[in-house]
Amino acid sequence: MKRVLLGLACTMLGVISVFAQDRTVTGRVTSEEEPAGIPGVNVSVKGTMVGTITDIDGSYSLTVPEGSDVLLYSFVGFNTQEISIGNRSQINVLLTPDVTTLGEVVVVGYGTQSSRLSVQSISSLDNSQIEGMPIFTAQEALQGQAAGVQLTGTSGVGGAQQNIRIRGVASLTAGGSPLFVVDGVPLNDGSSSDYSNTSGAIALNPLMELNPNEIESISVLKDASAVAIYGSRGANGVILIETKKGKSGQSRINVDYYQGVQTPTTVRPYMSLQQYNQYRSLREETPASDFPQQGFDWPDAVIQQGSISNLNLSASGGSESTTYFISGTYFNQDTYALGNELDRFNGRLNMTHKFSEKARIGANIGLAKTDNDRIYSDNSTYAPLTSAFLHLPYTRPYDDNGNYSRLGFIPNLLAIEDLAITDYITRRTTANTFFELDILPELTFKTDWGIDQIQTEETFRFPDIVEPTGSGYKRIIQDYKWLSTNTLNYEKYFGPHYVAGLLGYSYEQADFASMTVEGSGFVSDRLPNVASAATPTITSSTGTNWRLASYFARFNYRFDDKFLFEGSARRDGSSRFGADNRYGNFWALSAGWILSEEEFLQNNSFLDYLKINTSYGTSGNDRISNFESLGLYEAGTLGDYAGSPGIFPSQPANPLLGWEESAQFDVTVNAALLDNRLEIETSFWNKDTKGLLLDVPIPYTTGYASLTQNAGTMRNRGVDLMIRSVNLKTPSFEWSTTLNMGFLKNEVLELPGASEDNEGRRFVEGSASQRAIEGHPVNTFYLVRYNGINPETGEAEWLTKDGEPTTTYSANDRVIVGSAIPRISGGITNTFSYKGLRLSALITFVEGNHIMYDDLRFLYNPNNLNSFNLDPQLLNYWTEDNRNSFAPRLNGDTQSSFGQRSTLHLRKGDHIRLRNLSLSYNIPSTLLENTKIIRSARVYGMLQNFLTISNLEDGLEPEVNDGGDNNQRQGESFFTPAQAKSVTLGVSLGF
Repeated sequence: MKRVLLGLACTMLGVISVFAQDRTVTGRVTSEEEPAGIPGVNVSVKGTMVGTITDIDGSYSLTVPEGSDVLLYSFVGFNTQEISIGNRSQINVLLTPDVTTLGEVVVVGYGTQSSRLSVQSISSLDNSQIEGMPIFTAQEALQGQAAGVQLTGTSGVGGAQQNIRIRGVASLTAGGSPLFVVDGVPLNDGSSSDYSNTSGAIALNPLMELNPNEIESISVLKDASAVAIYGSRGANGVILIETKKGKSGQSRINVDYYQGVQTPTTVRPYMSLQQYNQYRSLREETPASDFPQQGFDWPDAVIQQGSISNLNLSASGGSESTTYFISGTYFNQDTYALGNELDRFNGRLNMTHKFSEKARIGANIGLAKTDNDRIYSDNSTYAPLTSAFLHLPYTRPYDDNGNYSRLGFIPNLLAIEDLAITDYITRRTTANTFFELDILPELTFKTDWGIDQIQTEETFRFPDIVEPTGSGYKRIIQDYKWLSTNTLNYEKYFGPHYVAGLLGYSYEQADFASMTVEGSGFVSDRLPNVASAATPTITSSTGTNWRLASYFARFNYRFDDKFLFEGSARRDGSSRFGADNRYGNFWALSAGWILSEEEFLQNNSFLDYLKINTSYGTSGNDRISNFESLGLYEAGTLGDYAGSPGIFPSQPANPLLGWEESAQFDVTVNAALLDNRLEIETSFWNKDTKGLLLDVPIPYTTGYASLTQNAGTMRNRGVDLMIRSVNLKTPSFEWSTTLNMGFLKNEVLELPGASEDNEGRRFVEGSASQRAIEGHPVNTFYLVRYNGINPETGEAEWLTKDGEPTTTYSANDRVIVGSAIPRISGGITNTFSYKGLRLSALITFVEGNHIMYDDLRFLYNPNNLNSFNLDPQLLNYWTEDNRNSFAPRLNGDTQSSFGQRSTLHLRKGDHIRLRNLSLSYNIPSTLLENTKIIRSARVYGMLQNFLTISNLEDGLEPEVNDGGDNNQRQGESFFTPAQAKSVTLGVSLGF
């Protein structure tokens, strides 16, 4: 019996010993904001290296070793909790926010990070900064709200491109725009000229089909550590856009509607019929009564009060296993320019479903159709805001019988609006589906498949009154892109050590097809199709494609969430580059130190947070044509050989053609002070680009004039500054300010093989007014200096290259006179909140750039009398009694050269603009409870572009760029329509 009892006792002691050595604790971690669970919370056993992180629903399971009885729960932005285990096997934890360390989560390449612990330089906007703004495209939300990001509206025409430069321009001939990624799908980044006929019109916006109402956040990746993960497409920066997702809980329905009116920010002056007759009479010494006394006010006829409206409906919600977000939007803009109207329809469905605790699937699908009743907008006589100012004031659109008149070279703008067809229709589908599997609690596999499919249909049909016998044009384009991305993501705490890694492979391809037909000679204007044309002038069908295969990795290490390290690498293989240079390797290293976690800065009542991080790495630019490296032959009509079909060599091969590569160094300091009421972020950076693609002259004996080679180098350097402050805060009132500024210096370092000027400097010409010159910015204006009117002689004078006045204009006297690139750009936002009222004002500013108004060469040119309308300043001509005049004396020796290209047409582009002024009121929930239906209600009013302060004369808009995204032609205008200013009223309801 004793032996039996002894045996039982030993068995019980053994069982107890086993439990003491090895026990499992499970549970879930939540917060008040995330009751469904917080993923990624670090759960560790105090005093050991044992730990895990919570799953997507906040659940965890942890084996606790013998002798340990305390668990630590830590997560960025929340207070760390220590909990004794005791005899419990399940512990659920409610985390509370730590207001001293709370940091937002920012979207990075292929993931998210805490902004507090990130070593990347990223500017972010969330939905609260975007919602309610009556903007047409996502880029407009970035204006003045991201340091180091310069955004220039190219034109006031509906759907016009917004020109974005992140930390300067990093290329001459390759693309200069950033890479846009929407829900993980890199968008087709072919220039908009690939998608439309841009002759005489500003390029169209590549994000025209993305609805701002659907955006949850925008992240601008700026430094090497942020962009290197995108390798060959990161040199110009990357903009990540995340659309809204559903959340578990009660379903919510939101309705937002706004409507407003639009007018141009400025209208250029022009001679009335009376003024024109007066000037003509003086010049021709003929009585004004001999000239036509009836005319037509063309600018007044084509400039109207425009309108803008937007209706958005959305619903979101879900259960613990399935969430959804669905929305639909109709946007209409009838701009101030005659004949320009745009309609956009958007639909979106985002869904996620959790099969189990370890497996998830989701889809993000966006559909859009845009119908753009389009107008030409710049260097075209068909552009209403060009020809309206060139039409002679006595030219009339109607004959004596009230019918449209045929007007010749400058067409009848009213007839174009009434009778012509100028439609541009886009249909776009952007979507991705993904599947995630937690192989281990700390190891997740994700596979993602995405598409970006664009179809455009462009139709022009001009009647006989505009083009004799009529003309027709139709172009249909399809650009279908798909990609597949597979990643493994690992993250785990080992006590104070945090280790994370990302491995991925991506493949994408795009297939482009274009069909174009054009013809003339229509028997009737009632025949709309090109097939009815008697004479076909274009019958074209073309196609092209490209492929990109990529391997990428990222490694993160943190010690005690105080010392930070990150490394990333990517290897890209592109079909666009030469056989001997098809693959490129890009990488970045970065490190950070949170000094505020050090003991010598603890218990500091002044400083709440201080971090310094630095990075260095490389990225590339693959925005070149698909077959730039290949030897090409051309056929078609140009290959005709004495009536027989033929081909001829059109491009020499260069198997060594490779990437433009940018190497960037960055030092960033982040600080929060005064109980987090003052935040400062400053970045000092330098970006050197080598291997610039240049057309280098080669001997004509080769049969070619030039060969595209990697030859030049360029440097951008600057400082980004962000300051955010809470200036005054009481229980019912708050005043906050956010300042974003970017300081930039651009310099072309080398242009091997380029042409040389008289000073021996190599240069590449971008336009007749500007060029890239070694030792100077890429957009350097090179012009003859205008010296004014000599008050003694009444003749116009210019300066020779040596600075001597002369009345003889000569292009050989051109010198460097400025740059189109601003030295400083940014914005400041002030927000005032009082109970339910909110007043916000965004002011943007630009300094240090010049703008060439090339249209002034026409309007200031006395030689254009009887050809075009003119500027009224020509009436301010020199006389004995008017020696401080604008124009030379009548019929003087310099009348014929006064309109020649010079600094007379160049202006400083410095300006301050009230970009957005909004006033909103949130109706108290106590008043809405009685409705039993309405959850929230907000009414708002907004002014956009309502005030501009500059030294420019009336009619000159500082925010223009007729070169679109052409890196070599910036800051120029030829009758480019001014930006629109608008007054908008809206209401937002939640159910």
